[in-house]
Amino acid sequence: MKNIIFLVITLIALIGLAGCSGSEASPSDSGAASEPVEGGELNVAIGADPNTLDWMYTGESAARKIGWHIYEGLFALNQDFEAAPLLAEDYEVSEDGKTYTINLREGVTFHNGEPVTAEDAKASIERWLKVSSVGKITNDHVESVEADGSQLTIQLNKAYSSLLSDLAAPKSAAVVLPKAIAEAAGEKPLDHDQYIGTGPFQFDSWKRGDEIVLSKYDDYASRTDETSGLTGEKKAYVDSVHFKIVKDPQVVVNGLKTGLYDFGDEVPLDLYEVIESTPNIEAGTATNGYTVLTPDKSEAPFDDLQVRQALNAALDKEAIAKATYGNEEFYELDGALFTPNQTALYSEENTDGFLSYDVDEAKRLLEESSYDGEPIKIIFSSDSNDYKKIAEIAEQQLEAAGFAVELESYEWATYLEKWGEATNWDLVVVGWSPFFSPNQAGMLSQDSNSSGWYNSEKWQEQIAQWAQAESEEERQQILAGLNETLYEELPFEKVTNISNLNARTTDIHDYSEWYGPRFWNTYKTN
Repeated sequence: MKNIIFLVITLIALIGLAGCSGSEASPSDSGAASEPVEGGELNVAIGADPNTLDWMYTGESAARKIGWHIYEGLFALNQDFEAAPLLAEDYEVSEDGKTYTINLREGVTFHNGEPVTAEDAKASIERWLKVSSVGKITNDHVESVEADGSQLTIQLNKAYSSLLSDLAAPKSAAVVLPKAIAEAAGEKPLDHDQYIGTGPFQFDSWKRGDEIVLSKYDDYASRTDETSGLTGEKKAYVDSVHFKIVKDPQVVVNGLKTGLYDFGDEVPLDLYEVIESTPNIEAGTATNGYTVLTPDKSEAPFDDLQVRQALNAALDKEAIAKATYGNEEFYELDGALFTPNQTALYSEENTDGFLSYDVDEAKRLLEESSYDGEPIKIIFSSDSNDYKKIAEIAEQQLEAAGFAVELESYEWATYLEKWGEATNWDLVVVGWSPFFSPNQAGMLSQDSNSSGWYNSEKWQEQIAQWAQAESEEERQQILAGLNETLYEELPFEKVTNISNLNARTTDIHDYSEWYGPRFWNTYKTN
């Protein structure tokens, strides 16, 4: 069972390292005012070649950032991270909360020219329930999925208010594929000739390690309501988007200066001043989840709550954040389960325990605890400078409080492997990209390596309450209660909310920051 859980968590963890972004800003246009220009080629430098472009199958951020140009689901997140219709025209929920009736938009076609039907949506959701890390969570609540013309009915075994947020989650997403492709692929990832969606861009070609090319889908059926997050009106202005794999960030910056690239994704923070001082390049930042230190709670010493309380008191998170991220543009000290830009999910109640730095108190708690002085092992990925800095500073702070500490770093694949076994570590450093429902929080998944084998009846009861919550007031009360549980039980130590840095030339117009790069409604001059 642990191996299965580990595979799921690995996908989520990959998202954390590769990063993503958060709040949407107003469209930016530093160039001369102009009418949108159609045509041209957009060259985007990205650091990682995804393993697959099957956005339903994988949680990789590299696949997501490309995939949402190709695929669409019945629902998607709007700019406030709320579920909103995309391929759905409208929907109804029965009084008992167990039946969702969804009407599909008319006139939408796949990139192969075939019309989208409820049968396609049914086959896609049935595959998503099997292959997606989010879909597997949802599957526990689904009794049946039925199609009738342009209407889809999802019957639940009991009320589950997270259904729409699960369907809209941009991780291992519930996108709609042609029925024949969804059924043929089954539980295997899609082949290249199966990358067929309904989005404003269609898959064109992929040269491994070099570039992935998307081309404009001329028959795209856009919504007509206001653009918001992943939904609303979308228009592809450029003829093609070339996602070029560039691992050296200095090459990215040089390419932006010379016009070789138009956009650079996830540029290292230490290049911020270089970008800011270059005339034809502008920087963009957006929130990107948060970093954590997770203790292994399945064995000593962190199976003892008092040792975890000592850990919480020993960590000066402000000092860690400042040393790791430097510029305050890129970090935000906040103790809540969700980030402030996730407005419908955010509550800052009961987060007083977040900043509890007190060395004397840490020493007292440690002396009264079961800690026997054995070194605690902190593991981190050597592929992330941020993880390395957090581990090194935490080591100093923990030793000052009386812990003995050992650091061990591994390249990413080995780090994931080591993380999967409790005997390999006592604390792990990792970053988590945003999630969109409490039951999607990987760092709190019960009895898994990602949560340090956290098991909490109280947490599970609160998650069950969330699934049944009917009003915004009730959800806010539950969110405040979840925060309270975090600081009572201390399953992980949140370090800080973080932001990504990207860079683009001033030839790009009407680009807006959000949860990763989106190139619809954006055009290029020169």
